[in-house]
Order: sequence, then structure tokens, then C-alpha cells
Amino acid sequence: MFDKIRDKLNHLSDNDRIVYKNVIGAFLVKGGALLITLFTLPAYIDFFNNDEVLGVWFTILSLLNWILNFDLGIGNGLRNHLSESLASGDNVATKKYISSAYASIGAIVLSVSALFPIVISCVDLNSVFSIDRAMVSPKSLYITLVIVFIGVMIQFWLKLINSVLYAMQKSSINNFLVLCTNTIILVVALVFPSGSNETNVIVMAVVHAVAVALPLLIASIVVFGGRLRFAIPNIKFVTKQHIKQVLSLGGMFFILQLAYMVIMSTNEFLITKTSGNAYVVEYQAYYKLFSLGSTVFALALTPIWSVITKAKAEKNYAWIEATYKRFMLLATIFAAGEFVIIPLMNPLMNIWLGEDALPSVSIFTGVLFAILGCLMIVNSVLSSITNGLGKLKIQSVCFLLGAVAKIPLSYFLVGIMNSWNGVVLSNIVCVGLYCIIQPLVIKKTIYEE
Repeated sequence: MFDKIRDKLNHLSDNDRIVYKNVIGAFLVKGGALLITLFTLPAYIDFFNNDEVLGVWFTILSLLNWILNFDLGIGNGLRNHLSESLASGDNVATKKYISSAYASIGAIVLSVSALFPIVISCVDLNSVFSIDRAMVSPKSLYITLVIVFIGVMIQFWLKLINSVLYAMQKSSINNFLVLCTNTIILVVALVFPSGSNETNVIVMAVVHAVAVALPLLIASIVVFGGRLRFAIPNIKFVTKQHIKQVLSLGGMFFILQLAYMVIMSTNEFLITKTSGNAYVVEYQAYYKLFSLGSTVFALALTPIWSVITKAKAEKNYAWIEATYKRFMLLATIFAAGEFVIIPLMNPLMNIWLGEDALPSVSIFTGVLFAILGCLMIVNSVLSSITNGLGKLKIQSVCFLLGAVAKIPLSYFLVGIMNSWNGVVLSNIVCVGLYCIIQPLVIKKTIYEE
């Protein structure tokens, strides 16, 4: 069987071979990471033993992970430019792009690190996270936030290795790093004894910081000690021209990151403010179950962005068009699978989380998440193609409109529906706009090229 697979790969085009190899690696590695993520939620529930505190933890993670989007698009700009310089064998440009990107991110890290502790010391954290002082003290919240922030800042700088690996067409290695992080967090949640509310949240903050940063550090040492030894980040290779080039393309990606962050990463915070921390855990249960389809589908799309950029540099637009059609067909199949989950929700939740882990399982909520899952699947195809081509105008306009509408629309819909489901429905509206408009434009874009 393996000989047949190897023979088939040898007869593919270079771009198809890159895609298939990385997709196989993604399914093997990130598939394992996905399974571990499913086990992590029940492990979290047992470890924290308090839905209010667990809801705060999820909200802290979502808020501080926003910071990862404030890289001015440098990571994505580096990914596209580096894909082109590596494809053309331009080692000088490769060195300058990498060094300029790392220097730029380093400047951002230093600036944000100096301001963050001062800013949060002036904020009533218990009010922000809607948690009683008797349950988690202001001091413990402050310590937790600082620890998670330090971890995020280290990740912020080290995660540029992800962009380098994508440009090297080694996306499966990035998936392996995610697997390592998820495994560390799960093992600690299962093995470490649960303590007080305050101890638990601080312990998990330390674990999260280490689990995220350590795999990235090891990957950086391996990559820059091996194939890219010649391109180790060095201040001598930092140039204004290459910073400008990375930021120029990266600026559009940055706008997209911020807009998409507002649409998709504010859910936990909005549910906390409109409905309460305990409902964040309920939201997480539905989200993780119904995001299985979009997550598995995203595995197949992992290498597409950088390969599209490579194909664009080679002016191979026929391959890009064929790839787009292929993945849109696959997206239709996966989208249909979202609705198969609905009648299976109750037994799946009972097996996964245990009986009575949730107050009740709602068919209506399931339908909303199934629709959102379909949109996320379609969005992943459209974004991978347009990001690889560097054609970001439609995506930027649609997501900016969605970002402006997201928060007021969420409050409005929660008020009408008297349920946190309003936050999910607002996501459907905001993401749906892009999924309707972009397909009408993308074919024209490919044909024009």
C-alpha cells in the first residue's frame, strides 16, 4: 500500500506533491492534536471544578490571544515574501526578510511589554471578567494575567518560525508543534492535583505559557541550526526596504487579522458580559463539537496558502483554478457533515463530557453552530486562495463591516433572543457576508491573472 502511495506521489506535479505530503502529515499529526483538544475540555472541567472560574480562564485566554494578532501582519507578510524568495533561490533576500521580520516583532514585543503591567494595574479585573472577589481575588487575577501575558509575548516573537516553516512548505511541522502544546496542557490537567480556585488558575497560566513557548523555541533552534543556518536572524541583515515590503503586504493582513479577531475571538468575552461566565463553558462544548468538521477540513488546507503563493510566482494559474474547484467541492461535502452532528449531539455530549455536564442540549443551538461551521469551512477555502494570491480587498471590506457590526449586533440579538445564542447568530451574519460575496469575485480574479 505504501509503495502505491509513493508511486502516486512521484507522478504528481511539484505543487500537488507538496500539498498531498503536507495534507497527509497534517491528518496524522494535527488529527492527534484535535483528539487531545477534545479530551482537554472534560479534563479542564475536572481540574477547575468550578464553571465560573473555568469560564474566566477561557475568557483570559481569548482576550490575551488577541495580542497575537497585533503583529502588524508581519508573520503573514513574511510568509508570502519568503515563499517567493525560497522558490527563486534568492538567499540574500531570504536572510533580509527573516532578520527584518524578527527585528520588527522584537520592537513590538518590547513596546507592549513595557505598557501591559502598568495598564492592567489600573483596571478592576474582577469587574472586567465578571467574577466575585471572594471566588478569585484581584491579586490572583493580576498574577494570572501577567504570567499568561509573558507567555504570549514569548510566543509572539517565537511564532515567526511558523511563517518560516509555511514558506518552506513544511506546514506539517507546525501541526506537530500544536500537538506538543496540546499534549503538555492535557497531561498537566489530568495529573496535577486540583487546588483552590486561585491556585488552579495560576498553575494553568504557568503551564500554558511553557506549553506554548517551548515547542516553538525547539523548532527555531532546529530550523536555524539546519537548512536555514545561513539565514539566522541577524541585526546586520535588517533593512528598511525589507521591513517596508513585509509591512506593506503585512498591513493588509493585519487589518484582516484585527477584523477577524473582533468577529471570532470576542465570543467568550461577550457571553461573559451578556449571560455570565458559566455559559462560556456551555459555548465551548458546542463550539468544540461543531468545529470538528471545519478543523479537520482545515487540515487539508494547511499547505494551500503558501503553495498558491509559490504557484503564483511560477504563473501557474491553471493549477490554482483547478485547486480552487477541487477544494470547494470538498467543502460542500464537509459542510453537509455539520448537520449530521445535530441528531447525535445528546449522546455525543454524554459520552464526551459525562451525563448532566450541561444543563440541556438544544437543537436550535446545534443548528446555529452547524450553520456557523459550514460558513467556517467555506471561509477557509476562500481565504486560503485569496491570501496566497495576495488579493485581500474583498476580504478586508467584508470583515471590516463584520467587525463594526459584531459587538452591537451581539448585544441586540442576545436581548431579542434572551440567550447567548445571539452571539453565535451575530457570527453567522458577519462571516456569511464574506462567504456570499467572495466566490462571485474570486473566479474573475483567477481568470484575469
